[in-house]
Amino acid sequence: MNTASIIQKIWSYCDVLRDVGVSYGDYLEQLTYLLFLKMADEYGKPPYNRDIGIPEEYTWPKLKKQRGAELESFYVKLLRELGRQKGMLGQIFTKAQNKIQDPAMLYRVIDMIDKEQWTMMGADLKGRWRKFNYEEIISRDKASLDILWLKDANLTDLDNLPEPEVLVEEIVENIAAALASFREVASELNGGHG
Repeated sequence: MNTASIIQKIWSYCDVLRDVGVSYGDYLEQLTYLLFLKMADEYGKPPYNRDIGIPEEYTWPKLKKQRGAELESFYVKLLRELGRQKGMLGQIFTKAQNKIQDPAMLYRVIDMIDKEQWTMMGADLKGRWRKFNYEEIISRDKASLDILWLKDANLTDLDNLPEPEVLVEEIVENIAAALASFREVASELNGGHG
């Protein structure tokens, strides 16, 4: 399945959820939380082997095993507990709430997300963070692991690039601001009733 068809599938669920009272903003918020959990699971496996810091009892595999009313109550607890974590994880899930309260619908969204390998989607194979294999490096005119030759033409001050932690913090702030904006629009569309 290509990226365009996955996006179409995601938005088709949005229409179904809207019909049972879940707004676009709420759906987007829930997608963000669920995709984060799924991608944290993917990044925890080879070749990445990264520990995102999600407690074992609240991981993606534990969530996707749940069904029915247990799924809804487990997801509520998961969101609450992740919001209590220290650091970036706690910031991402601060005040997170389940907005898909129909367990069958929640399961359908989780199942849809689970069927895809999200860490591989939309990979920028020619961009700044591109991975090079050994053959590509050796085939260059100089076989060096020095990456100074990788330059982003859009950047003017290459000696003062922000650290990855700074970039992640900016992304989290931007996502939080975007979600707040979506909530405002949703509130206005619902006649100011949240």
